[in-house]
Amino acid sequence: MKAPLCMLFALCLVTPLWAQVADTQYTPEQLDKLAGPIALYPDPLVALILPASTVPSDISAAAQFIAGGGTPAQVDSQPWDKSVVGLAHYPEVIKWMNDNLQWTQALGAAFAMQPADVMKSIQQLRAQAKAAGTLVDTPQQRVEIDGDDIRIVPVDDNTIYPPQYDADTVYDTEDGAAGPFLTFNVGYPVGPWLGFECDWDDFGIWIGPWQSGWGYRRDWLDPRYKGNRWHADGIRGHALVRNFYKPSEEIPRPRPISGTRIEARGPAMQSRGPAVQPRTPAPAERSTPNYRGYSAPVPAPSRPAPQSPLIGGYSRGTQTREYSTRGNSSRQAPVSRAAPQRSAPARSSPPSSGGKDRR
Repeated sequence: MKAPLCMLFALCLVTPLWAQVADTQYTPEQLDKLAGPIALYPDPLVALILPASTVPSDISAAAQFIAGGGTPAQVDSQPWDKSVVGLAHYPEVIKWMNDNLQWTQALGAAFAMQPADVMKSIQQLRAQAKAAGTLVDTPQQRVEIDGDDIRIVPVDDNTIYPPQYDADTVYDTEDGAAGPFLTFNVGYPVGPWLGFECDWDDFGIWIGPWQSGWGYRRDWLDPRYKGNRWHADGIRGHALVRNFYKPSEEIPRPRPISGTRIEARGPAMQSRGPAVQPRTPAPAERSTPNYRGYSAPVPAPSRPAPQSPLIGGYSRGTQTREYSTRGNSSRQAPVSRAAPQRSAPARSSPPSSGGKDRR
């Protein structure tokens, strides 16, 4: 009896803290700024980065381990969260997230509180980049339109290339500017640590046994898969939200992954084929960022979005992003789908309630 009573007592202590952070939520525009630096990463890395961001202390420990000479072969035995163990196989991503810890903490808190909304933002940003001509197939990764969803998967079943791009400009380029838009450094191997996958229909992350290839078409409700839905850690997730979930403050902005600004260019050269070699960064950096909030039409998903396990859910709707033409920012109410082939309706203008409903 003592153990259950202790757990109940602890729950009573922390519950008021949860309620204190439920007054406001990140708006769609704020989430776009938070998710912009990773929205064009391939799905297997996004599926690791989002849950890993909710345990920033483990990211710091992994970065220190790698800096101290730890090898990818040694990380699997480390006591970190499984998402961080998987991400540690991609050391430049771990180092980048640790070097920009304020942004990582803010992203993690947002994902712990508004997981579906963060994933919707990623789909919106991909649609924006696709419409602008900056998200295209490359020798390292390909872009797939799967119904209402935009997926980014590696070309090689055995190698992943973390991309580099400037989130300040890649989603809204100037006419006549030249590519390439994404650049890549060395590739990293694929392995069983990639058991995390993005479910863009229900806006969640699933964990299960890894299988080779980039099908990403599994029915998550199939009992043969034996996967489970990711949820934020009950203790560390609440502490993260309490300390770093701050929609009223300025959105942190990470430096590009290489530590120097990568100049993004516009759509003029996108049809000429992507570049595969890293480019030399522009010699001068802009003194002020020009990242903008975006809006694009969205269709309705096949099933309702899940609720956050930390605070009593969210009210941003159950819609994902559709491919849109550049400059089309009108939002209309989604239409229902009767056939398996999903349509791509538009959505109506966002309400004046601070962006809590992205319709």
